[in-house]
Formats: sequence, C-alpha cells, structure tokens
Amino acid sequence: MSVLFTILLMAVIGGFIGAMTNYIAIRMLFRPYKAVYLFNRRLPFTPGLIPKRRDELAEHIGKVVVSHLLTEDAIRARLLDENLQREVTETITKMFHEKMKLETTPNELLHHLGYENAEVRSISWLERTLEIEISRFLTTKQSTQMSELIPSMLENELTKKLPHVTDRITSKMSVFIASEAGKIQIKQMLQKFFEEHGKMGSMARMFINIDSFSEKIQQEGLKLISQEDTKNIINQLLTTEWHNFEAKELQELIPTEKQAHLAGQLTSEIIQAVPHEKLFNQPIQGILRNYEAAITEKMIPFAVERMLDFVAIHSAEIVERMDLAKLVETQIATFSLPEIEKLVVEISGRELKMITYLGGILGGFIGIIQGILAMWI
Repeated sequence: MSVLFTILLMAVIGGFIGAMTNYIAIRMLFRPYKAVYLFNRRLPFTPGLIPKRRDELAEHIGKVVVSHLLTEDAIRARLLDENLQREVTETITKMFHEKMKLETTPNELLHHLGYENAEVRSISWLERTLEIEISRFLTTKQSTQMSELIPSMLENELTKKLPHVTDRITSKMSVFIASEAGKIQIKQMLQKFFEEHGKMGSMARMFINIDSFSEKIQQEGLKLISQEDTKNIINQLLTTEWHNFEAKELQELIPTEKQAHLAGQLTSEIIQAVPHEKLFNQPIQGILRNYEAAITEKMIPFAVERMLDFVAIHSAEIVERMDLAKLVETQIATFSLPEIEKLVVEISGRELKMITYLGGILGGFIGIIQGILAMWI
C-alpha cells in the first residue's frame, strides 16, 4: 500500500511541478512588463520576453505580414476577384438607392462637403473664368481671318442656306409691296419725290395721278422681284458680302480697345442665360431619376470594375507607398502590453491551457517513473 501511495504522491508532485513550470513559463512571456531591480541589480528574465522584444516583434510581424500575407499578388488577386467586384457594386448600388430617396440640392451637398456659399462662389468663379478665356481668345485670334474661326461645318451650312435666304428676302419684299402698307409707302415716296423737285415736281403732279402711278409701280415692283435675274443678283450680293466677311480679320470687326468690353458683355449675357438658381436649388435626385436604371445597371458596375482594375494594376506602387510593414509595426507599437497579452490569450488561450495541462501530464508521468525507480533503488 505504501508503494502505491509513494508512486501516486510522486505523480501528483511531478504533475504539479510540470503544470506550474509551464504556467510560469507562459506567464513569463508577458510578465513582468518592466524590469525588476534588487539591490540595484536587474533580476534575470525581467522584463518578460514580449515586453523586452516588443519593438523587434512589431518589426518582424510587419515584415511577415507583407512578405507572406498581404503580398502584391494576393492583393491584386483579391482586387480582380469577381466576388469582390459584385460585393462592392451591390454596396454602392444600395447606397445610391438610399440617397435617391432623399431630396438633396447641390447647395446642400456642397455645404455638407464643407463648401460654403457654393452658388455665389461658383457663379463668381465661372464669371471670372469665362471673361479671362474670352479675352484670351479675342487677343490671340485678333489677326486671324473669320474663315479660320468659323467651324467648317457651320460655314458649309451657311453657304448652302444663302439661296434660301434670297428666297426669303424676295418673298418678304413681295408680301410687303403687295400689301396696303406697301402701297401707302410707295405713294408717300412719290409725294416726297415730287415735293423735293419743286416746280418740276408740281408740274409733273398735274399730269400724273399718284394713286394709279403708285399701283403701277407696285405691279412692276412685284414683277421685278419675281424675276430670276433679280434673285440671282440678290444671291450674288449676299455671297460676295459673305466672302468679304470671311476674309476680314477678327480685329477689323472687334477693335482691340473694344475687346475687354465685349468680353465682359458676353460673360454677363452667358451668366444671365444660365439658370443657376434652379440648378443649385433643384434636388439632385430629380435630375438623376430619369437615369437611375442606367446608373445602377451600367455606370456603377463599370466604374467599380475600372476602379478595381486601376488599383490592381498599380497595386505594387500603392503597397510600396503605403509601406504596410511600417504601418503594421506602428500599429502594434501603439498597443499597450496588457492589450497585447489579452490579444494573444484571446487568440491562443485554449492552446496555452493545453500546454499547461501537457506539462502536468508529463510531470505526473515523470513522477510515476521516479517513484518506481525509487522503489527499486
């Protein structure tokens, strides 16, 4: 009985020693946090292993993360993963639908982004920019012929329209001459003609009936205007004037001293034509609602794909600039020692307990062997 008791006692003592040894060894990884001094001499194994090697640990973890975990290839593969693209697209689409339920004006959006007095500042910027650009255009192009400034498409269209302009002119002239107002105008012109020629005019009026003569002129005028030769002459005059206009330099039409005034005038007209009050105070959602389907079905997926492709292509440069190793090292260095201990225990607490139990089991087994050997000796 005493033999069995001795073996069991040795097993218990060995198990206790083994468990406590491993427990203390595990605790010594973290404790003490600071060096302990006795008689001005630092005690061995203080501070603990992790507190003592904290900076080295942070540096090596950073290198391991970049070298084996967050590698360029791994990041690129993740960015090009179809599942990630789908998840990002779904997230952005969901956010877009949520925003579409609101009523946000450009003024409110810009205010939210920290851009105060958006309408006034935007109009002021647009006004300054327009005036500068118009002035610059007038200055740099002042020696340029109008034929070079007018777009070729517009020039061709205007050239094609000249015969129509001629028809329009003759048509309007015919309508006016044939009207009662035209008849009165002809009569007044005849009366003025006779009055300006004194006695000769008075004598002529004795032999001419102004009313009938006015009608005759009216009829002949209509015949003259309807003739093809008249139309050709008008068309030729218009064509000549158009070519003369094209041959002129810009400075002939707009002298240098008037350019600044014209730039300001044009800018003012453009600004007044822009409905800026409506643009800045109309809900953005109202503008986008007609394009909501196109935005969610085409634009967002396309933008996400292009964005992720861009980041994937430049992932090496991005990783290098971010210096992930240094980032991880810095973050770990900011952890307090109790936080690091808590983090390690949370991650591997079960394994650490098993190590403690294993020490107890091995110690107990060694105790049993010692007890048996003690009996034999």
